[in-house]
Amino acid sequence: MSSRKNVIFIGMTQNGKSSLIQQILKYANEDEMARRVAIGQGNIAQTQTCSQYDVDIPLKTHRLRQINGPEHMPEYDGTYVTPGQDFEFDDADEFTFGHDVEDSGELLLLRLIDTPGLSDSGNTKASNSGLRVIDERHKLRILLTLQEVEQVHAICFVVRRDTNYGGDFQDLVRRMVSLLTFSVRSTTWNLQYHIIHTNIDVDDRASDTCQVRQREFDQFGPAGAIHHFVDNTPLVDFPLDVYFSNHSLSTLFKSLATATPVNFSNLYYAKSSEHVCNDQALTNSVERAESRLTAEIEDYREQIAELKKDITRCNSSAALNLKRVDEYKAKIAEIDCDTDSEIDGGREEGWTEKNVAGGGSRLFSFSTTVPIARVEKSHDGDGDWELEHQTSTYYQVTLQPHWLYKAYGKITLFAKKKDKHKAKIESLNSQMTPVKKRWQENVDRATEAASEVSRLENQINDREASIRALSQDLSVIQQSGRSISLAIYQKLVKYFTVDSPLAIAFGYKLNAKVSWTVSPLDKFSRGTSKSRMEREITETKARITEQKTALVVLSIQLSIARGIKDVMSQLKNQPLGVARLQSAIIMLNIWKTKSEKAGVEGLPELVSKLESLEADADRISWPFTANQSGDEDLMKELEEFSDKVEGLEQDLATRNNSIFKELQRAMWEHKAAQVASDYLNMDDGLPVGAFASLTRAAAQGTQEPFLAVYSELKDILELREMALDE
Repeated sequence: MSSRKNVIFIGMTQNGKSSLIQQILKYANEDEMARRVAIGQGNIAQTQTCSQYDVDIPLKTHRLRQINGPEHMPEYDGTYVTPGQDFEFDDADEFTFGHDVEDSGELLLLRLIDTPGLSDSGNTKASNSGLRVIDERHKLRILLTLQEVEQVHAICFVVRRDTNYGGDFQDLVRRMVSLLTFSVRSTTWNLQYHIIHTNIDVDDRASDTCQVRQREFDQFGPAGAIHHFVDNTPLVDFPLDVYFSNHSLSTLFKSLATATPVNFSNLYYAKSSEHVCNDQALTNSVERAESRLTAEIEDYREQIAELKKDITRCNSSAALNLKRVDEYKAKIAEIDCDTDSEIDGGREEGWTEKNVAGGGSRLFSFSTTVPIARVEKSHDGDGDWELEHQTSTYYQVTLQPHWLYKAYGKITLFAKKKDKHKAKIESLNSQMTPVKKRWQENVDRATEAASEVSRLENQINDREASIRALSQDLSVIQQSGRSISLAIYQKLVKYFTVDSPLAIAFGYKLNAKVSWTVSPLDKFSRGTSKSRMEREITETKARITEQKTALVVLSIQLSIARGIKDVMSQLKNQPLGVARLQSAIIMLNIWKTKSEKAGVEGLPELVSKLESLEADADRISWPFTANQSGDEDLMKELEEFSDKVEGLEQDLATRNNSIFKELQRAMWEHKAAQVASDYLNMDDGLPVGAFASLTRAAAQGTQEPFLAVYSELKDILELREMALDE
């Protein structure tokens, strides 16, 4: 064979995959290479990476020879045929067999690729992800290895004899077949699948075990798979074991010799069922968002149409009112001016004469209601104007004729039009004011409506932009199909392996906000979670108060004990002891008051402890009296209490540290609960960017980046805090 064939070995942990590769290497007399193959012990898997072994295998034919009878050739179905006679395999015990090998002289050049065991030991599930994280990581390594070797000739599933073909196992096989099928974008598919059953001994071959297991596997395994039954740990001193083991391997090698390559240079990662479900959830969310935005746009457009009608009505009404205002203004302008106008009743004229018959001067006199602006006088004949007198509203003058002559006089009074028509001007203004007000109201309403139209049009533009972004997002989701380019998947695996639509959304780099409708928490659950968070906050506050109280109680207890110790050491430390006792009693009373205000009265044990300490403080407040009076009972009690001081001092150091840590933890839980509650109270969706920052923080704060970031928000907040602290 001129080219080396790449063969991938896949199997669950402890199914004999690495042992089989070791056996193949020994078959090719590569004992040194075989010793380098890592084989697991117990439930612990050894292969954690994809290892490659290049080996040249001689193609041989293995025959079983009956030493004490005619030669028999074995058939693969487990029976033995002799010329002209059939017999049961159990009859073989009556014969002695030998093992003959015929070497064809040809070499099969193979590259054996050992992969990590699936459902590996120590495997754990990411929180709420529905995916086995380590299995997904191993699958990714397998695909990366396939891409590295570029061509693969065969896939070997290694299955131990006692492996249960349960739902998990069947799902695993289907996942792997789907993974490999989706990974190759080719119109032709001629990849060989080999199912290698291990730990098959002679007794298994004598029974129907092999046929049953093959039939059961074919019901869910890849179509057209070739089955091989191998004893990967044959007894070297038992020819039947050695023969059947080598014969099964040689059959495998002969099949591999005919395998043709399949190109794995440009691979695609088959999406998990969870990923597909999350894609659908995102699609539904985006479509719902588009529908909501479209409905909002239609509503805005209806509002705009009504507003424009209102603007038209307002403008029409404003135009009519403005016309009336202009008419009023024109009327007012005609009379509200400084032009002179004859005062009503402000004109008088007539003759007068002076002669022997009598006669004399004529008096012209006027009283007006408006200010007199101008007086116009004229006379004819012979006479003079005399005794003229004028005020703002009164005017008089006398026309004095000459002797024996006649005189004619004429007086006309004028006022400013604005003064003359003041009442009318006021009346017109009074009539114009409501009209002008209605005009202004219409103008203002039209202006407000126009402003609202502008705002709604901006809202429409924003929503149309959002719809375009959502359409782009929808296109990204739909174009990805049921598989992802391995190069892309490799970069974004920490998001695509999380069973969370939010994680998938960030992996796709979606533009829009992801609605809470795709969040693991529905509206009811968010409300329940909010209540739980609020309850946690209340409980945590109580726990903080309790811890603080316990810490203070311990300090008071120690202070009292130290005071007693100082008093019991007699004169030298009595003043210090008294001071400590007094300080302890004061502290006790202060903390009791604080604790009652903080609600510690709801904690009976602490209240009881405080009361007990207060009683102790009262009882030992007479140490001098007891010492001086020789009160033996009290002195004995003080001595017994003093013996506890050393233990209390040691206990303080330990409990103080533990209580402080507990206090820190309680305060952190309080903070985390508050932040989580803030997130849960968001109604307009959670920005994908927030998810990104939390995910990056989580990845920095833990060795396993495959986290269901939004399954437990409080845990993520802790991880974020850890990452920020680092």
